[in-house]
Order: sequence, then C-alpha cells, then structure tokens
Amino acid sequence: MYGLSVCEKLERLIRVPSTTPPGEVRGVVELLLEFAGETGAAVELQEVFPGQENCILTYDFGPGKTLCFNTHMDVNNPTGQRWSFDPFTPFQKDGMLFGLGSCDAKGSLAAMLAAIEALSNERGISGKLVLTAVMGEEAGGLGSLHLAEKGFRADGAVVGEPTSLKICTAHKGTYMRRLHFRGRAFHSASSRKGINAISHAAGFVRLYNELSDKLLKNPHPELGPADASVTLISGGTRQNTIPESCQVLIDRRLLPGETKEMADIELESIIETLKHQVSDVDIECIEVVVSTVPSETNHNEGIVKAALESLGEINGRAEIPHGFNAGCDMSKLNLLCGIPTIIFGPGDLSNAHAPDEFVNIVELETAALFYEKLACKFLSKELGE
Repeated sequence: MYGLSVCEKLERLIRVPSTTPPGEVRGVVELLLEFAGETGAAVELQEVFPGQENCILTYDFGPGKTLCFNTHMDVNNPTGQRWSFDPFTPFQKDGMLFGLGSCDAKGSLAAMLAAIEALSNERGISGKLVLTAVMGEEAGGLGSLHLAEKGFRADGAVVGEPTSLKICTAHKGTYMRRLHFRGRAFHSASSRKGINAISHAAGFVRLYNELSDKLLKNPHPELGPADASVTLISGGTRQNTIPESCQVLIDRRLLPGETKEMADIELESIIETLKHQVSDVDIECIEVVVSTVPSETNHNEGIVKAALESLGEINGRAEIPHGFNAGCDMSKLNLLCGIPTIIFGPGDLSNAHAPDEFVNIVELETAALFYEKLACKFLSKELGE
C-alpha cells in the first residue's frame, strides 16, 4: 500500500471483499497490517467476532494531543442490486473511480492512509495520530461500540463518511422497528369472518405518515427536520385468503436531543390512536431492528475550528459546519468516548449503498489533503507548547 497513489490505494481496498453481511474484514486488515509495517505504526487488533476485527494503527510523534482518524472497513452487501459491472473490479472513467465501497467508505480510508503516508516525515507536529479502522459499521456501529467499551480516548476525531467534502458536526440517529400485525385467516369469499391484518397495517401506515408531516415543524439548524417513514411491508399467504399476518418496518431518523425512549412513546401513541379507530387491531410484537443515537459537536471545539480552517485554506473561502443526515460512528466517539468529533469524507451520500457506486477522484485527492492539513493543524507543535 505504501508508495501508491490515493486512487491506487482505493483500488486495492475495493478488490478485497468486506461486505456486511457477513461482515468479515480480515482481507482489509491484512492490507492495513502491510501498511503499518511500511510506515512504522504500532498495531492493535481487537477481535469483536471471529474473523471480524478492529485494526488500530498508532503513530507517536511525541508528547501532545491525540487525534483519531476513524472509518469503517466493511461495506454494503450488493446482493439483489443490479450493477453494470463487477462491484469488486474497480476502474476509472470520466474523473470517477467506480467500485463497491468507493464512496462508503473505503474512499475515506484510502484518503486517510494517503494523509498518514504524507505525515510520516512531518517535523512540525507532536502528539499521536490513531487510525481506528473498524468492522461492523454497516451493522449498526458494532466495531466503534467495541472500541468505546475498551476505553478508547482521544482529544479530537474525524469520522470518514461521504459528506461531499463538507465539515459535518451533527448527524441523525436511527430508530427502526418492525411491527407484526395479527389477524384471522378466512376464505375471501366470506371475508367478514376473517380479520385482515393488511388492512390494519394500512391504517397504521396512514397515521405514521401524518407523523412525518408533523416533524417538518421543528427542523434542526444543520440537519433539517427529523424523518419518519414506512420502508418495508409484507403480508398475506395467497390470493383468496384473508391475511392473518402483516409486517411493517418503520424508519425514524432522530435529531440531536431526541431519544429512542421519546420515539417509543411516539410510537405507542400512534398505536393507541389506531386501536381507538379499529377495535380488533392486534399487534403481536414490536421488534427492534436498528437503534443508533444522534449526536452533535459544539462549534467551539478545537477539532471543529481546525477542520474549518483546514478546509478553508484548501478552498480559499470561509467554511461553515453542516449536518450529516445518516447515522454513523460519530455518536460512539462523541457520546461514549467523550471525544469531540466531526464527519468528513469524499463522495455523495446519495451514492452510498447504490448500484454502480463511485467517488469523484478530485474529491478523493482533496480529502487526503484535508486529512493531512487537519492533522498538522490539530497536532501542531506550536499549539501543543
């Protein structure tokens, strides 16, 4: 990996399968171990599950603060998607680099590695730079959660995610629940003798869509309004039978200040309204699918100021903080580890998890320069003295 351009680094990462599921990232870990040996990093491997490790590379430049580069090795599983090329065979075309994970988030990882390589002979910094390449981000942040449980600490962190090169200081949390509606099966020629679980689920969907409209009234200054959507529904067994079961999956995106307990109460209220409207509604169970929390970092924190200054120097203009509308590992670092954290990386979020994934090569190269500048600024000997 050492000596390769940032594009070449990314291409090597893409060629190594590391999809979630199943979540095995050992191939990427092997590349990072090779890079660590070439750049003199201290290495720690944290086994979260068999074949699924966090890989931590530490570069010690002397006394001072600790800066964390955090991003994930696992990528979205493309099964069921229609790609026009092999997801694991990267190529460049029209200023873009195509391949699975190029945007989310192997592009960020490649850019971080390029920045670390550029910093290896830097004499103006002091402190520690720690790369935490984690597993399981696509499964709810399992790797960074494990990192937090092991007591990881730093003075500032940047999480590599596709932000289109914007400094993001806030992100949404994820509250996904699957509701199981229970009815009574009967021949559809005598439909009134059955209880239609799909009809009851449809009543719930109508009420949940009303919640989405209500959320528009209280936007976050950087993230905009919270979200409430029904994203999956399935039910019934055959064309001439009243369905006895139906499952509905809700996806509620939480703003900083909102909690899963608040979303629980919100959901219970909607269910009670439905039961008042339809007396024989039976919700057999509510299953937790994904639960992550939102977080935000104060704009006065040193990592935010250093990031805005670094990007401003690259772009030649004043930069402002933005919001990241998806969930990510910032919450684990920010809330569980107590580390002021930002989110930054190449690629557009709308391209993450999409077929024919790509990243803009100029963005990829700019991200590498940004990570390098950020480290120089945050770990500056002058600031540390």
